Amino acid sequence: MGLNWAEHTVEIDAPIETCFAAIIDYETFPKWQGAVVDTEVLDWDSKGRGKRVRLFIDAKVRKVDYTLDYSYDEPTRIEWDFVEGNGINGADGHYLFEDLGSDRTRATYKLGLEVGIPLPGPVARRAHKTTLKGSVDDLKKEAERRAASSAKAANGRKAAPETKEREAGDREAKLAEKAGVKPPPRRPAPEPSRTDDWASEDGSASLVELPVKVAGRAAGIGIGVARKAVGTGLEVAGAVTERLRRLAGDR
Repeated sequence: MGLNWAEHTVEIDAPIETCFAAIIDYETFPKWQGAVVDTEVLDWDSKGRGKRVRLFIDAKVRKVDYTLDYSYDEPTRIEWDFVEGNGINGADGHYLFEDLGSDRTRATYKLGLEVGIPLPGPVARRAHKTTLKGSVDDLKKEAERRAASSAKAANGRKAAPETKEREAGDREAKLAEKAGVKPPPRRPAPEPSRTDDWASEDGSASLVELPVKVAGRAAGIGIGVARKAVGTGLEVAGAVTERLRRLAGDR
């Protein structure tokens, strides 16, 4: 009778690595592959990928199961060899992934099956194509779901610390309001110290110039104070001398 071949291609809005990881995640197939009733990984390769896998399929006309040996050219190609089956006498084919850039992938599923039950050719071919197309469309949905989930997680990790602190403060304020506790008033931020007097003409001062200017200002202040003290001392001394002269004249 020979293999009955079918092929289907879709473009997926997900990176090629995400598509590859989804299609070899055999144990999750029953959750998102509509035609897969159950799976059993019988053996693993050295990289932890399923090597021999048994699949239980609802092929529309009847339920079948078969065991395949998988080989990989990650992340672009998956092939398999038929081992045994119930309701299936043979299976061959491959999955191909092409990186389209911008986190988009083209996936092509080509599968040849030889059914082990007598079915009219048109019925077998229609059931085969429907099942195969459904499998690729399910892969598209799952890979895009995984890509969206990864992007959301990455955006969450990039949130600015100040945003998280503000959100935490808002939550605390709401809780305090519900509990009837008035939060303490926020203290205004201290005004920055003026540095205009120390700046150069263009409003800047280098680290080398600043100490010199500070020292100069301090010296100027010291000299001014000293001058005032001397002047005051001279005035006092003159007043005392004049008072003594008047006393001597009176005598």
